[in-house]
Amino acid sequence: MTKFKLYILSIIIVFTSACSSTKEIGASAKQKITASSPKSSLADLPEKEQIKFKFLFHNANKERILGNYQEAVNLFKQCTTVAPKESASYYELANLFENSKQKELALEFAEKAIELDPENYWYRIQYAHSLQRNGNIEEAIKQYKKIIEKNGGTIDLYFDLAGMQLYSEKYKESIATFNLIEQQAGITEEISVQKEKIYIKMGNIDNAAKEIEALINKYPDDLKYQVLLADLYLANNLSEKAFSVYQEILKKDPQNPYANLSLYDYYKSKGNNKKASESIKKAFASSELNIDAKMNILLSYYSATDSEVKKEALDLNKILIKTHPKEAKSYTIYADFLYQDKKLESAKENYLKALEFDNSKLPIWNQLIFIESELQDLDGLLRDSKAAIELFPNQPLFYFFYGATSLQRKNYEEAVEYLTLGKDYVIGNPPLLAQFYANLGDAHNSLKQYEKSDESYESALKIDRKNIYVLNNYSYYLSLREEKLDRAEELSGFCNELEPDQSNYQDTYAWILYKQGKFIQAKEWLEKAIANGGKSSATILEHLGDTHAKLNNLVKALEYWNKAKELNNEQGSEFLNKKIADKKLYE
Repeated sequence: MTKFKLYILSIIIVFTSACSSTKEIGASAKQKITASSPKSSLADLPEKEQIKFKFLFHNANKERILGNYQEAVNLFKQCTTVAPKESASYYELANLFENSKQKELALEFAEKAIELDPENYWYRIQYAHSLQRNGNIEEAIKQYKKIIEKNGGTIDLYFDLAGMQLYSEKYKESIATFNLIEQQAGITEEISVQKEKIYIKMGNIDNAAKEIEALINKYPDDLKYQVLLADLYLANNLSEKAFSVYQEILKKDPQNPYANLSLYDYYKSKGNNKKASESIKKAFASSELNIDAKMNILLSYYSATDSEVKKEALDLNKILIKTHPKEAKSYTIYADFLYQDKKLESAKENYLKALEFDNSKLPIWNQLIFIESELQDLDGLLRDSKAAIELFPNQPLFYFFYGATSLQRKNYEEAVEYLTLGKDYVIGNPPLLAQFYANLGDAHNSLKQYEKSDESYESALKIDRKNIYVLNNYSYYLSLREEKLDRAEELSGFCNELEPDQSNYQDTYAWILYKQGKFIQAKEWLEKAIANGGKSSATILEHLGDTHAKLNNLVKALEYWNKAKELNNEQGSEFLNKKIADKKLYE
């Protein structure tokens, strides 16, 4: 035999195998399935067309197996052109379109396949699935019934049918189908609970209860079904029946968390808060009830304002920690409650404890850093923001707090390093970026890197031109350097427009006027500052004294210099005592 004939033979074998695959699959099903296929229409084609079809079909299957789905679709479509009455091509196309979620096309080709071969089991299954996915539930139900009627029903078929009947609110039919499944599979939780839910939808609580009772009878030692029955009664205002079942459960298992949890709802509905509290605490003390369920319960307490309810929430948190001492969640939610109650130190301790067990949660680090900032815990801020940077190197907030705290500690070079690094991670948060630049302005100024300081301040103002902190600090530092005084006056003037009657901002503006030689205006602004609380500031008092000295009123100058000295708060300049002693202005 020539190589060419061998190759053609291999194509024929592959095609024959593909076309007869439905028979092989059908034979493996539990029920007898009729999967007969009509005589191939290939026989009606010229030999050349038959060979062409088989070649295309073989290559289409090969591309499908290799995952080249679009190429497979193209080849199967060519198959339908060469042999338009061969059903297998349409079936394969339906599968490919279904897998690519093109449900309309899947239905079109599934319908064509079943039209050409209406007795094929797998084609009809495919057609029923496509109808279902396209929302034609009524027709899909008809198709499933036809399949079951002709071939018998597998459990999967019955489940599909029952699900569609339920979806289309054919509750009685769905129950009947689930009963057929139960005849094959026996009583199972999945089926009984599903039937219970359907009966509830139908308003038939008695039958719903019977379904759970069937589970109880089959699994008498599994108390969760008794809990399920009691919960059913409680949810449907049959509280006394529910209570009776709960009592039976607790006789067998006094610490049963599910019964105690349900009794909490029962006692609450009766207004017996004391008994409700006892029950919920017993549930929380059980390790059988998972921590996530307990967390969800605690969240319902979070918005409570009643002092007794808040106390109960804290008690439950303590029980949670005792029951789950190595769970980060236990400490995290307790810390959340403590923070809400303004107990910042205790909240901080519990967040730190949570991080001992799980340091991978970004929100915990964020909350810890904010609390340390509120507490002005500089040591904690430096330690924990640095640790957070190592774990989350692309989170700008931790760089900001480390840099800002370093600035407070006068570690200016380290502040510049971390603030410079961190600002590049800020995305979509202009206010935070402005704060980075504001702090960089302060840090560079302290290092006497004035050009970089000014650039940073200007960058901050480009983002937020109303940033009071930057407007005041930037203008004040310019006045001290006696540089860009016009810009300083503009910034400080705007600052006082935004925040009028603030003594510190008025003092800054006055000092800029002073540096410009505008002593009368400077005096007026300093007097405003004094009237707005500046009389408790040695700096403002001394500035007013200096201004009087510039206006040749030495008596007034000495009066304010002495007032500044009397405050004894170390805010005065290094020349204050010399000014008083020599009765002369030194700058």
